[in-house]
Amino acid sequence: MFLLAPLSSTGVDFPLCLVTFVVTGLLATVALVDALARKPVSRLRLLGWLVYPLAAGALLAIFLTSQSPANPLFRLRFELSRRALDAAAHAALAGTPPATPGWVGLFPIQHIEADQQEVRLVADACGVIDECGLLYRAAPLARARSKTKVKHVEGPWYHLYAVF
Repeated sequence: MFLLAPLSSTGVDFPLCLVTFVVTGLLATVALVDALARKPVSRLRLLGWLVYPLAAGALLAIFLTSQSPANPLFRLRFELSRRALDAAAHAALAGTPPATPGWVGLFPIQHIEADQQEVRLVADACGVIDECGLLYRAAPLARARSKTKVKHVEGPWYHLYAVF
């Protein structure tokens, strides 16, 4: 259950990824030894063991692919938070952003940056020293940005990966 938070966030930072990967590996080892030590060996326990390497692999894949917004767990978290995110973006554009750090929907937001056309909701550290979050922009993006990767999520929302 612990892995649901990093697997559905806007980004995974290196220390959390490393610790989670190592702990998941240790739990997988314990679960495999337990499944093999029981006589007779239960196929159901061995099948259940597969959850650990699948979760560790998914965490590693998300970390290595720059926290893709195509991640189904991220998409679910985004959809469940959509109303709160829209409200926070509109409030920030009106000059009254929500207090940070705090929660906007199911996302822990560290800070909010707003100008006349867009709102950046920075949620997580990602990579080694970079930041990830969500970008709200009602108008389409006009140009490529240096040191910032944005990928369209839905409507006026984009996944934000800001390189330090």
